Amino acid sequence: MREKTLKLRIVFALIVFINFTLLFLLLSIIFNLTNLSYGSNEQNLGFTPGSFRFILLFACFSIGMALERFVNRKIFKPITLLNDSLDEVSKGNFTLKLNNKSRIKEIRKMMTHYNNMTDELASIEMFRSDFINSVSHEFKTPLAAIEGYATLLQDENLTFDERQNYTSYIINSTKRLTNLSSNILKLSRLENQEILLEKTTFNLAEQIRTVILTLERDWAEKNHELEIELDELNYHGNQDLLFQVWLNLIYNAIKFTPEAGIIKISLTKENEQIVMSVTDNGIGISPESRKRIFEKFYQSDKSHNSNGNGLGLALVRRIVHLHEGIINAYSAVNVGSTFTVKFLSTRVL
Repeated sequence: MREKTLKLRIVFALIVFINFTLLFLLLSIIFNLTNLSYGSNEQNLGFTPGSFRFILLFACFSIGMALERFVNRKIFKPITLLNDSLDEVSKGNFTLKLNNKSRIKEIRKMMTHYNNMTDELASIEMFRSDFINSVSHEFKTPLAAIEGYATLLQDENLTFDERQNYTSYIINSTKRLTNLSSNILKLSRLENQEILLEKTTFNLAEQIRTVILTLERDWAEKNHELEIELDELNYHGNQDLLFQVWLNLIYNAIKFTPEAGIIKISLTKENEQIVMSVTDNGIGISPESRKRIFEKFYQSDKSHNSNGNGLGLALVRRIVHLHEGIINAYSAVNVGSTFTVKFLSTRVL
């Protein structure tokens, strides 16, 4: 790469030399013509034609050298650094940053675009690595459980209760794999979808009440107190996808709230907007985790022991965005969490 840059410098130096040589010849011709027209006025000025040509040649050479050094420092050197850095990027090194304080606008923009590119590539690489690790872990754990308990079932001396327990573990692991595969396919489909299909007009309050009844066993077992305030609102959207949103948000509130907790579910209309919120007084979310809870496969429980795969909230956010809405999370550790969904469109009927 440096050999190519050296060749460019040599070519540029030759171009400068030729241009200033032509300039020198042109000025010499003009000087001679002027000398013929006005006589030997140069002697009255204190120098001869020969000395004038020498001064002119020296000035052209000095200006050419100065210009070559300027172009090398301000243009060729940044290009060399950029080429070397791009070579490192091609090898997977996204940590190199370039100074984007150049006075030349084009060079400054080029360096800024390079730095933005490396930041984006580093982010994509981190996401790819996390994605692979998460998917591997989520598949490996239930598969290992299925293999282990299936091996134990081959023991003919097992009691009936032991067989029932091992079979139950295998079924639960199978359900976990099925749920994981289903969510991956669903999220992949939604991420490649920009327009909602199969939209209908339905009662949101009735749908949320159905979700609450669906999860009755979960909140009843933990003796949760539910405070429900739902306005009767009709909405035009995808009924099945929004059912998934409410199911995920309410289930998470139940899951992360200790026994005898309080869960508040509200649905209101504010300035032609729908506002749905789920509030709990559970374990809460740390500030570090709150920044990433909508990322695919992210789980604040690093051990992955909780019943989940880190895709639920990613699905929720994508569904809400497809409905031209926004979702926000507010939380404090050991205080609780509030998830708020707002539909900014005018599809409130």
